Amino acid sequence: MSKKLPFTSSHAVKNSDGFSLIELLVTISIMGILIAIVVVSYVEFNRRQIVLQSTRKIVQDLRLAQSLASNNQKPEADDCSCQTLDGYTFSIDHGTGNYTIFANCLNPIISCDPIKSETFSSDFSFSGFTSAKFKILRRGVELTGGEILTVTTFGKSQTIAVDKGGSIRIQGETP
Repeated sequence: MSKKLPFTSSHAVKNSDGFSLIELLVTISIMGILIAIVVVSYVEFNRRQIVLQSTRKIVQDLRLAQSLASNNQKPEADDCSCQTLDGYTFSIDHGTGNYTIFANCLNPIISCDPIKSETFSSDFSFSGFTSAKFKILRRGVELTGGEILTVTTFGKSQTIAVDKGGSIRIQGETP
């Protein structure tokens, strides 16, 4: 009498050398969904970084104006004969996205070339203060238009706060 080996009947399991069409479609669909999530997350991260880096650049330039004023450092331009320095002003044009830093001279009252000037692309919008005048020797700040400046691009915003004592910080960041 011969013994029947398991799986020798007509219902035997066949060895498969590949994947079925359904398995491939499910795998490709899952990979597509994951790639879409990664791309969207990266774009959002990139946009947050753009607005944050731009805000940090503005804060850096505000601190430059503050530092020049606190050190009573007169402009070094050849065409600027500022004998009595009153301070440095950071001025931003909300419409064009352009900001400048320039010296305020009292004696003689003259207009010197800007110390620094930057222009942001039209994707940026600004709201809040329009100028911050840092007085010499840490005598405070004169702000025009409030104490905050909000930088917005790609639907993302960052806010810079400047108080009358001269503290400059990005809201939401630890100093």
